[in-house]
Amino acid sequence: MIEEFPGAVDDDGPLADPADRGKIYEDREVILATRSLLVERANRLAEALERLRKSRYGICEECGEAIAPARLQAMPEVTACVRCQDRLEGKAAQGRVTASS
Repeated sequence: MIEEFPGAVDDDGPLADPADRGKIYEDREVILATRSLLVERANRLAEALERLRKSRYGICEECGEAIAPARLQAMPEVTACVRCQDRLEGKAAQGRVTASS
């Protein structure tokens, strides 16, 4: 015997309305995206702790200069000073423009 489950697609349950299903799918996507961002940040913070253990925390990986304490306080996981980060983001933006041209 096959049992019917409330909320199945073809019944009058709480998920019968396509708008309700769409909202649930949308919420699920937001949750998954948020989780992914949090996992990425946790990984970057773990890497920052490893740099701290190796006495490399707060040193720009691009130029070797100290990263400003205010920047580290705001984003403890950063690996580049503001000047180098701006340069890296500029290169990345140029790459996107070139790729889409």
